[in-house]
Amino acid sequence: MKKIRAWLEIMWRPLIVAIILLAIVGVVFGFKLGSSTNGVSTPEQQYVHSVVSGQGIVNNPSFAIHKVPVYALFKLHVSNIAAYRAVSTVFAVSAVIASFFILRRWYSNRVAGLGSALLLTSAWTLHVGRLATPESTFLLVLPLLAIFLWLIDTDSRWAFTIFLLVAGLSLYLPGFVWLIVFFAIWQRKIIRAHYKKSKILNKILGGLAVVVALVSIIYASFQSVNILLVTVGLPTSIPSASTLLNNAINIPRYLFWQGPNDPVRWLGRIPLLDVFSVVMLGLGTYRLRFYKHKNRALLTVGMASVMAVLIILGGAVTVTALMPIVYLLIAGGLAFMLQQWMTVFPRNPIARMTGFALMSAVVLLVVYYHTSMYFVAWARAPETRHVFTSANLLK
Repeated sequence: MKKIRAWLEIMWRPLIVAIILLAIVGVVFGFKLGSSTNGVSTPEQQYVHSVVSGQGIVNNPSFAIHKVPVYALFKLHVSNIAAYRAVSTVFAVSAVIASFFILRRWYSNRVAGLGSALLLTSAWTLHVGRLATPESTFLLVLPLLAIFLWLIDTDSRWAFTIFLLVAGLSLYLPGFVWLIVFFAIWQRKIIRAHYKKSKILNKILGGLAVVVALVSIIYASFQSVNILLVTVGLPTSIPSASTLLNNAINIPRYLFWQGPNDPVRWLGRIPLLDVFSVVMLGLGTYRLRFYKHKNRALLTVGMASVMAVLIILGGAVTVTALMPIVYLLIAGGLAFMLQQWMTVFPRNPIARMTGFALMSAVVLLVVYYHTSMYFVAWARAPETRHVFTSANLLK
């Protein structure tokens, strides 16, 4: 009891912040979750139908951490689309909360608040986080990054066990195994140190998680080798040079010029990033040069590079896996702008507050733009109504 009380005395502020964040994020993602569209889209129907059998999940464990709760809802005879979309919302919420604590660790509370607000209200985050499809699991890049940062600094004896548990769960997400491999190679000394400090029982528990994940994937791979390729984020057939070039061009095209032509997930051909976010992205990328030997730069560039390569190869990994890292760089641009302003006015509190107020006002305008685009323009667009036609998810 004394340990719990001592822990609460230290952690009460972060706990309150987390609760407030969770409430705000929950309201945004939960608003009209089941009624923002007039019906259910074909991709949602197809996905839910693909996991109505437990044996189907065993035979294809990719996205298992998303499929299992969806399967549980089906077995409970839940037919409300909001419940199935809420599964995706859980992953999106965890990504936003992780972004706040990452940015708070790297910059400040103000930057963390502004950066997390941009990620939370990004139209793309709202789209994938409010659909009954497993694409929202790619947003778990941010919680994974948060765990990596924690592993680098922590002295906990459970660190190695948690690393193995995370590695085991990551095997079920296409392409995430390469992020684990990247981190394990880069921070092999720290991983080895955690291994030596870990108790035998902890090692066994963590090892079991990896073994269970590997056994299920190996079993599924015997049924179809394509399952293994999907798990590691590779395409099931060798892509042509033109396909690779087109996939490479699509990344900047989606971000800066034309978004994907998919009314289920997007509005028209509007780029994924607005003008303000593009400018902040440029500044945030430039700012990395000042931290090129620090963990934040190496992790950001490394994880972004891994995801970009997998997207170009054309496997199951989509641009969603890159968006959380993009918004970390955008937040870095915000931090850079505020830092430059504070350098000009280091001791004038009115000027400092004015700078932050102006930046906050611009961020609020961007938030309004994205939320209006999603909740108003996209929801009422004829193309959206055309693809969300079915009234029954389980039909």
